[in-house]
Amino acid sequence: MVDDTYYITPHEAALAVVATAMKKSRLPFYILFINSIMGAFLFSAGSMLYVMCEAGSADLIPGANIFVYLAQGAVYAIGLFYVIVCGMELFNSNILFFSVGVMRGAVTLMDLVISWMVSFWVNLAGTVFVVYVICYCSGVFRQDVYVVGSISIAHSRNSFSFAENLLKGVAGNFFVCLAVYLQIMVKPLHVKFLMIFLPIFTFVAMGFTHVVADMFLVPAGIFNDCGYGFGHYFWKIMLPGAIGNIIGGSFFGIVIPWFLHLYVIEHDMKKLKLPSYEERDEQPMLNMESRVVRV
Repeated sequence: MVDDTYYITPHEAALAVVATAMKKSRLPFYILFINSIMGAFLFSAGSMLYVMCEAGSADLIPGANIFVYLAQGAVYAIGLFYVIVCGMELFNSNILFFSVGVMRGAVTLMDLVISWMVSFWVNLAGTVFVVYVICYCSGVFRQDVYVVGSISIAHSRNSFSFAENLLKGVAGNFFVCLAVYLQIMVKPLHVKFLMIFLPIFTFVAMGFTHVVADMFLVPAGIFNDCGYGFGHYFWKIMLPGAIGNIIGGSFFGIVIPWFLHLYVIEHDMKKLKLPSYEERDEQPMLNMESRVVRV
């Protein structure tokens, strides 16, 4: 029989999101900085495998790209799994935590701005470091197949308009926040991975946008002379992707965890005079520290 202490309800998961936002808002700056750097390093693992799948697809027959997309979707969840299990900072998941935390009144708008700004720019710096130093300078991404694969990805990202990249970003981070939220409800690591895998597989295979993922994939093509530079990337790809990710992640966080799983449930409990119960609103382990915060 499965022990129900391995799982929590959606209401408890929503409380855990709030508690996590509170913990993150109280991190010293140097811890936030280090977490964001390491988050970029760990998340890059999925991006490396994504490029590998693209590089290995050169000999496929025309029309077989669907299998490449499925393979890329299958491998990409690894990076997010590493980030979550190790408790590191990722801009996209912080959109979920702080949008819910602000709506709950547990953290301030300034806390949100600080977390988003620091995690975004430090994720960018850490990811570009991995691309250039670890992948490019090591010679791995200078191999012919990786050159072709990275340039193909960069051209693909550049083939969409500003508005299209924004809409892809909305969908992309909706699924990422769904993955982060689902894994909070479970404790066994293998089940956490499954909860992360399903939404990530969907959004990657469909080609939606994740701004931190593109921080790896597009510079990989730029370093291999894809035909445009960082300025074009910032304005054409990164900016709409980031805006779309903020919209999609905030929409998910406000509608599902905050409104449906906190506000509606607690409103119904009061309206119907239901008996109260003790929620197990445990904060997911962050830097090997876990505590209960009730808001």
